[in-house]
Amino acid sequence: MLVILKRNFKSHAILRAIIYVIFGIIIAINPAGFFNFIGYVLAGYLTLIGLINILEDFKSRKESGHWGLGLFSGIFLLVLALVVLLFANTIASVLPILLGLSIISNGAFQLVLGLNTKSVAWIIYSVILVIGGALLLFNPFASLLILLQVFGFTLIAMGILEVIGFFMFRSQLK
Repeated sequence: MLVILKRNFKSHAILRAIIYVIFGIIIAINPAGFFNFIGYVLAGYLTLIGLINILEDFKSRKESGHWGLGLFSGIFLLVLALVVLLFANTIASVLPILLGLSIISNGAFQLVLGLNTKSVAWIIYSVILVIGGALLLFNPFASLLILLQVFGFTLIAMGILEVIGFFMFRSQLK
C-alpha cells in the first residue's frame, strides 16, 4: 500500500502542481469568469446526464414496452440545467448569504464557549468568525469573489508546495 502511495505521489506531483498553479492563477485573476465557467460546466454536465437518461429509457422502452424513471429524471435534469444556466448568478448570490449565516451562528456558539472557558484566544476567534460571517452576509457577491480569489491563491501555494515536496522527498520516494 505504501509503495503504491509513493509511486502515485512521485508520478503525479509535478502534474498536480502545474494544474494547481494554472487554475490558481486563472481563479485569482478572474474569479467572476471562473464562477461563470463553473456554471456552464455544471449546466453542461446536467444536460449530458439528462440526455443519457432519456436515451437509456428509450432503449429500455423498446425492450420492455414501458417507460421507466429515466425519462422523468432526464427531463428533470434538462430543466435543472436550464435553471442553472439562466439563474447561476442568483443561485450564487444566495450561497454566500447562507454561508454567512452559518459562520455567524458558529461564531456565536464559539463565543459562548470562549466566555464560559474564559479563553481570550477563543473569544478573539469567535469575534473574527462573526465579523467574517457578517461580511459574507451583507456583501455577498464581493465576498464570493474574494473567497474565490483566496481559493485561487491557495491553489497557487499548493502547487508551489507540491513541487517543493516533490524535490524534498524525491530521494525517499525511490
